[in-house]
Amino acid sequence: MPFSEIEDVGTTARRKLTPRRRLQVWEKTGGTCVLCERRIDGVRERWIVEHIRALELGGEDDLANMGPAHEACALVKTRNDHRQTAQAKRQKIRHIGACTSKRPLPFGKTSPWKRKLSGEIIPR
Repeated sequence: MPFSEIEDVGTTARRKLTPRRRLQVWEKTGGTCVLCERRIDGVRERWIVEHIRALELGGEDDLANMGPAHEACALVKTRNDHRQTAQAKRQKIRHIGACTSKRPLPFGKTSPWKRKLSGEIIPR
């Protein structure tokens, strides 16, 4: 069976957000929040440029992946993105076997002792 290359999805480098790019993001959606799809009042409401797919989850840092969002909507999304990233890292660590169990099973593979079928305990 041939091995396939596993592509590691890492964090994308973030470029500087200039006022010009911020205006391009605003005009792309016409001032509509990409998360709740409500109109943003740019004068009275605080808004930020939000990455639709988070950079830490493999999203790109280009205009196609950006949109304006209410500050409150973005905080909720960012919290969920961090939660998903942490879960993905934990799964990856378990999958590649990088962590050892804090409570190994008695007479398991990592134990220096072995129990035979007869019940006798011998060193491995």
